[in-house]
Amino acid sequence: MPQHGPLYRLTLTATAADPHQRVACVGPARKVVRSVATGWGLDGTVLDDLVAVASELLANAARHAGPARLTALLRLDAAGDRVRFEVEDQGAALPRIVAGLGDDQAVTGRGLLMVEALAERWGSDPTGTGKVVWAELALPAPLDTPAIAAQARQATARSDYMRAASMGTAPRRIPLVPTARRAR
Repeated sequence: MPQHGPLYRLTLTATAADPHQRVACVGPARKVVRSVATGWGLDGTVLDDLVAVASELLANAARHAGPARLTALLRLDAAGDRVRFEVEDQGAALPRIVAGLGDDQAVTGRGLLMVEALAERWGSDPTGTGKVVWAELALPAPLDTPAIAAQARQATARSDYMRAASMGTAPRRIPLVPTARRAR
């Protein structure tokens, strides 16, 4: 997805030694993904599919990459007709679908099959420090990316101002001092 529109960056802490505990970060992240995507105008099946795909990619990264901080990006393409979710981790092993899962009682091992079924396309790319795993979903109707980008800029500005105000560093209004009028 070379050209992209609005994007949202999410950093997760998945630093517990136990892989099952690391996956606990996925629940709150799933809520953030749903909230951001809803704010962009996604709804219905495509929203549910996106959240399921994001959950699976995040859970895989948290479980298999080892204790680390994970970076996830949710982005719209420039045309507004496709959404992409990607997760970067420090694991070197690229994901693959396991053929012949066999055990119908297994709790894990089917996630990438679900991603493949829900996403228009998915893949992984090695980085210098690990990999990025991504999935793209086609949207039923294009979204207005300039309006979404403007809305995101306004929300960021409000958030930055509120954070600065809570730290006591927000710009303060300087009271106007009446100037003396000059005699003519």
